[in-house]
Amino acid sequence: MEKTVRVLDEQGNLLEATYPKRAKGLVKHGRARFVEEQTICLTCPPDKFLEETKMSEEYKENFDVNPAEILKRIEEIQHDNGHIYQALATLEKIPSNHSDAPGSPEDVAGSAKAMAVAEVVKCREATNQKLLDFYMTLYHNAAEQ
Repeated sequence: MEKTVRVLDEQGNLLEATYPKRAKGLVKHGRARFVEEQTICLTCPPDKFLEETKMSEEYKENFDVNPAEILKRIEEIQHDNGHIYQALATLEKIPSNHSDAPGSPEDVAGSAKAMAVAEVVKCREATNQKLLDFYMTLYHNAAEQ
């Protein structure tokens, strides 16, 4: 669902759009009225927007990280494979249906284990692809300068 209802203040200034259900609630409780099918007018507009669109100065101070630190953190993510090995070891401990031949259609547990292993590998590969994309962006930016 997306914000499709336009919101106006009493002077007709366009404010941030809202969700249809939210607009109906504002009208129902007397805080707004419909002026068109997809537009409401607030009877008492807010002094400021409730959602911040810019990062606060306090957060910026705590997020002061240089490019070398960013690369160091990315390399830590790249080399952190412990959780993958732990997940695979846990999957290995799950017993298969002993009465069924491994890999047979009746081996439901074995099939589930295989799917879980595939998902772990798929997620790790997605992370590696994002890292490669990031490194390529850095490379292209450096080449342009």
